[in-house]
Amino acid sequence: MYKLLTRINTLKRCKGRLLYLIIVANLIVIWPALGLGQVLRQLITVEFKNATIKDAFKELNNLAGVKFMYSSKDLDENKKVSGKFVDKSTASVIDFLLSGQNVTYSVRDNTIIIRKVTQSKQQLVQQRSLTGQVVDEQGKPLGNVTVKTNTNLRQTVTDDNGNFSIAVAADDHQLIFTLLGYSPSKVDLTGQTNYTVRLTNAEQGLDEVVVVGYGTQKKVNLTGAVSSVSGEDIAARPAGQTSAALQGLAPGVTVTQRSGQPGADGGNIRIRGIGTTGNANPMVLIDGVEGSMNNIDPNLIESVSILKDAASASIYGSRAANGVILITTKRGVGDKVSISYNNYFGWQSPTNMPDIVNALDHMSLTNEAYTNVGSSPLYSEELMDAYRAQGNGSSDLYPNTDWQKESLTGSGFQQSHFLTINGGTDKVKMLASFGYFDQNGLTANSNFKRYTIRNNMDITFSERLSARVDLQYVNPILTSPSAGIANIFQWMNSIPANQSFRNSDGTWGLGWNGSNPVSAAQDGGMSINKSPFGSINAFLTYKPVDWLTAELNYAPKYSTDVNKNFRQVVQSYYADGSPAYAVPQRSALTQRNAQQLYNNMRATLTVDKSISDHTLRWLIGASREDFTEEWIQGFRDTYVLPEFPVLDAGQAVNQQATGSASEWALQSFFSRLNYDYKEKYLLEVNARYDGSSRFLKGNRYGFFPSASAGWRFSEEPFMENTKHWLVEGKVRVSWGRLGNQNIGTYPAVAALDLGSYTLGGGIIGTAALNNLSNPNITWESTEEKNIGLDLTLFSRLNLTADYYYRKTNDILLLLDIPMIIGLAAPYQNVGVVENRGWEFAATYNSDFQREFRYSITANLSDVKNKVLDMRGVNNTGLTVNREGYPIGSIFGYEVEGYFQSEEEIADHPTQFGTLAPGDIKYANQNDDGIINETDKVVIGSTVPRYTYSLNGSASYKGFDASILLQGVGKADGYLYGAGIQPFTTTGAIGGTIREDNKDRWTPENRDATYPRLAFGQNNNAQASQFWMRDAAYLRLKNAQIGYTFPQAWLSRTRIQRLRIFANGTNLFSVDDFWDGYDVEAPVGTGNFYPQVKVYTFGLDITF
Repeated sequence: MYKLLTRINTLKRCKGRLLYLIIVANLIVIWPALGLGQVLRQLITVEFKNATIKDAFKELNNLAGVKFMYSSKDLDENKKVSGKFVDKSTASVIDFLLSGQNVTYSVRDNTIIIRKVTQSKQQLVQQRSLTGQVVDEQGKPLGNVTVKTNTNLRQTVTDDNGNFSIAVAADDHQLIFTLLGYSPSKVDLTGQTNYTVRLTNAEQGLDEVVVVGYGTQKKVNLTGAVSSVSGEDIAARPAGQTSAALQGLAPGVTVTQRSGQPGADGGNIRIRGIGTTGNANPMVLIDGVEGSMNNIDPNLIESVSILKDAASASIYGSRAANGVILITTKRGVGDKVSISYNNYFGWQSPTNMPDIVNALDHMSLTNEAYTNVGSSPLYSEELMDAYRAQGNGSSDLYPNTDWQKESLTGSGFQQSHFLTINGGTDKVKMLASFGYFDQNGLTANSNFKRYTIRNNMDITFSERLSARVDLQYVNPILTSPSAGIANIFQWMNSIPANQSFRNSDGTWGLGWNGSNPVSAAQDGGMSINKSPFGSINAFLTYKPVDWLTAELNYAPKYSTDVNKNFRQVVQSYYADGSPAYAVPQRSALTQRNAQQLYNNMRATLTVDKSISDHTLRWLIGASREDFTEEWIQGFRDTYVLPEFPVLDAGQAVNQQATGSASEWALQSFFSRLNYDYKEKYLLEVNARYDGSSRFLKGNRYGFFPSASAGWRFSEEPFMENTKHWLVEGKVRVSWGRLGNQNIGTYPAVAALDLGSYTLGGGIIGTAALNNLSNPNITWESTEEKNIGLDLTLFSRLNLTADYYYRKTNDILLLLDIPMIIGLAAPYQNVGVVENRGWEFAATYNSDFQREFRYSITANLSDVKNKVLDMRGVNNTGLTVNREGYPIGSIFGYEVEGYFQSEEEIADHPTQFGTLAPGDIKYANQNDDGIINETDKVVIGSTVPRYTYSLNGSASYKGFDASILLQGVGKADGYLYGAGIQPFTTTGAIGGTIREDNKDRWTPENRDATYPRLAFGQNNNAQASQFWMRDAAYLRLKNAQIGYTFPQAWLSRTRIQRLRIFANGTNLFSVDDFWDGYDVEAPVGTGNFYPQVKVYTFGLDITF
């Protein structure tokens, strides 16, 4: 423990220095680069006609304010030149003037300092300047294309018109052109000075680079099931939590968004179903280091790779049983500085809210519920007449409160700002970014803010040695009412309209026995959670020879989590002004402080060798990860000064203090071997050997192998005649074994319950066993088989299909043990779950006209989940895990309709409470004459089936538009409680009633949607098919329209690119779920923070 605390405190002292380090690192690179960029990026128009170099320099000084410093011994200033430049950068003109002079130059302020290259630098001298343009297959210019020499010593990027200028040295014999989404192109230098380069769309084939575990691979050589998503698709949606932006973008990846609450509106990600009864979340790595998807700003993402099968994920071994998501962030390119800024502003509104009856209808229906059970009406006719006389409630005595309107007073305003500075020199490339996100909720005191600072730096020491250093600081701040956002929504949807929220004198009304969502949100105090963290990700890469690469990586992360929940007393009053309830009775502060330190150290060695038609790539590596955490929590109540929420300001009588610490470590060795013959026959073998501190000696290590193969049949000679339509065709097969260690920190040991008692005036400490231990438990093991097909047809249509079978063994379960033992059961490796399914994706790109282009992507997938072995454990509850059924199956009674008469009730087995016509009738499964727990069966499944999406985009001249439809073809949902079932809330008031509850059973309405209204009876509230609804849906998830201003309009400004856009999210959905409730939160009371519609507009500008 001392070691643990020492390590944490050491990092804590460095916390404040990380931000300083980021700023200093940026200034070191940006300051000289900015000076360079301001001088060299000016656009000028000039013509030289047989002018001397000296005269040309004078002309540049007049046009751009550029001064030149050189020695006549180094530069032939009398050399004659001729050339015409229209709207070209100063740098391109200088490169032209100095070509062939065996000199180099640097910039200081506005002065170009020219020096002769020494003999030791002859290999690096710019011998000549090359220019050109990069276009797509239709001849349209491509901007932001990276252009570099084969020696990697010089690099630039094309402008928005596709033009480039680059100086090459004598030993440069090739230019390499790369752009995300396009196939790389290599051009041999033949002596000419101007080149036109055409890039082909990689999405029209399979020839693109995909990020995989510890490296990249060409898509044509992939033998596993990997889906790729571009950063542009992620950033196109105004999502506060990046995980939600992944929804609908990849086959086999199900993302469910259950809430729209600021800071809690992330997506629940499942890759190829649910493989365990425990933690089924995928592993997420950001630039090779484990992290949270929600802690990375969407604007920073270059690409996302999703490793779905065991062959592609097994390189991560024990962490990869639920799939792996690899996020690659953007990096600096070019030797010119560019500044980009984008923003958006928007407003949110709930997608669904239940329609609640008014005060008079509530009282009338409540009286019906009372009389239906033989009780006297709760509300007198005189009171109801008084309501009518008061205009349906217009005074303190006769309120008619719209609780939703009064509670949802938050602005719903959200904004995002993101600034990037990109550039550097031939030795140092840098991308610095600064992000700010602010999202206000639908209720008062509901807000989420996130501050992001990140600097990605690439340093080239020599042709053989390079480094990469990424610095990051993120500070998310979540604010919500201290009463809890779930309580706020429960109260606003269950308190009747005839209860007062505020009296005419400004005091708070009763609400429901003092529970008032309006007062709780506005005056009940706040919960503030701050979770700042800083991280460093440092790589050192050395290539002793061209075919061998060694890499070292160290990535520490220090994070803190501080939560202060200060609950303030809210006093409510009766209509006559007398005090009613104080909720809570005492103000209270709970504060929790936690700090975590995560270390990741890794070393890899990669051999990449080609001999004739054979290519071999072999990776070996080792890594170590460790994590430590310490937390403390304090509590005090009775605050005399509520404006001073610190622990010392509360009374000490009921004070509490708790705290703990934990740690784990993982040691790994891994290897991957790739082989291909003519890029036609492909083979990959992976292996990983993991050792985890979560298990005891003897069971600590696990071995996780995989193998996959591919055949590009389109490259066979007998397929030559199909090349005009079958551009690419590949068959893939794979097998692999994965592990899962996400089962708690100390699952193999017995826990001690610490306590104390008083004896003889002293306090005696005690320790008692809490559970039995099982030292023999080990990894959960997942085995998966996959077969896939990739096709590219007519250079326009990409098709991918996969079928897989995944089986997870040794799932850790708590089995039933005799109660006489008196201890909780230990974990045992006994559970078995299977997932089998298929995936299909199709993308069509069309450029049938020069000015108009469009793209359509369709994804469809299905998974069948089944529990194979629970060792006879049959747990109960609304959702259960039962052998032969999916995980999380809905468990309840089958329904046979309504009782229509007393005779039918008499002839039916005994049910619950006092039955009457109009009550729900349940099926008796075992014919024992009574309806009870033994009659419950699995009635539905919460695992989504047939997930699908349709993503379309189009552009015409400067206009662009995109749309995303996504949905689920089959799923079941279930609601219960006061939100959907009238009169289930305790207390005489009995909750509230929805408008659709009016369609209830009566003797005149026997085919009603709802059973009879019955106060105090529990028969109709039993878990059953009646309250289960189809949770399939189709949602218009996102739509966007934008306009990019023509370059001609911007040529006289410093603006390189300007785009404006408008965006809509969650615009509508089509479903058969319960009205007023969102279909993606399908199981529960319905008292969720709803998903929100978001309407935004913004701009994207580059200087």
